[in-house]
Amino acid sequence: MQPGGRNILVIDLGGTNIRAGYGSARDAELDKIQKIKLDKLEHFYETLDYLLESSVDKIEHVVISVAGPRDGSLVTMTNRDWTISSDELQQKFKLKSCSLLNDWEAIAYCLPSLKNEDLHVIREGKVMVSDPGPKLIIGPGTGLGAALYSQNNSSEYVHPTEIGNTRTSLQYYLNIFGINDSDSFTILEDVLSGPGLTKIYKHLEGEEISTEEILSRLNNNNDSIYAEIIDNYIKCFAVLCSEMALTYNCTGGIFLAGGLMREIKSYFDNDIFNQHFISVRKQVHKNFLENIPVFLVKKQFTPLYGNLNYFLKRS
Repeated sequence: MQPGGRNILVIDLGGTNIRAGYGSARDAELDKIQKIKLDKLEHFYETLDYLLESSVDKIEHVVISVAGPRDGSLVTMTNRDWTISSDELQQKFKLKSCSLLNDWEAIAYCLPSLKNEDLHVIREGKVMVSDPGPKLIIGPGTGLGAALYSQNNSSEYVHPTEIGNTRTSLQYYLNIFGINDSDSFTILEDVLSGPGLTKIYKHLEGEEISTEEILSRLNNNNDSIYAEIIDNYIKCFAVLCSEMALTYNCTGGIFLAGGLMREIKSYFDNDIFNQHFISVRKQVHKNFLENIPVFLVKKQFTPLYGNLNYFLKRS
């Protein structure tokens, strides 16, 4: 390996694809980012072998973020019946180190590296200066993910959650869409995720179409059911962010992330969000929420950059 070579492989293992890139200990940049469709667990091992062998530099370290709860050196995927073991991978591929992170844990580790140009301001809060208090990063994808980030002196702490698999205020969010009790919605991510948006539309309109198609139709017909659904979707996230801000005292801000959030950015009505973020509360809680900034993260591949930042902080 050349001195300073890109000997770190970072991977984001999602519900349908692998995203991967190569990094080094000399900077926080990634090279040769690629996306590979994944069908079965054996294909994951084959793909990992390919990524290791096709690198110009010898890969010594691998960091993998996985969509599922982490239990020590194991992650069991939420949307696939797979369990990934970092110990097994390290031994199998003769690596110096192999680390596993929950996918939103990885995204949270990306927060310190974000620049102003990576963020779209939804609400400024009291000040735009970075607050040392807890930060929440949350967003929809195949599921609904969230993690809490905090700092104490030079140490970073990230606490991933499984908020999408809870029933927290589920009926409240359904009420925003005008939906009464329904067996189709049992956990929070049945509403607040990519597939959740599809389920909402099917329940209301009787047609099953993808999230991409909903946004495409919205783009071509702004005064429609599509605009109403997206507005209600934004209202739901405003309420959820408000609840999480109060639960975890998120004075450091709320960060909305993920591909779906980036896609609806152009349809995002800040006034609608802010109205439902503050909502009807006691004045003391209104005052607290008024001070909290909310951002939409524009940067792509945040799990990969978070994986790299995680390694660099601990190397």
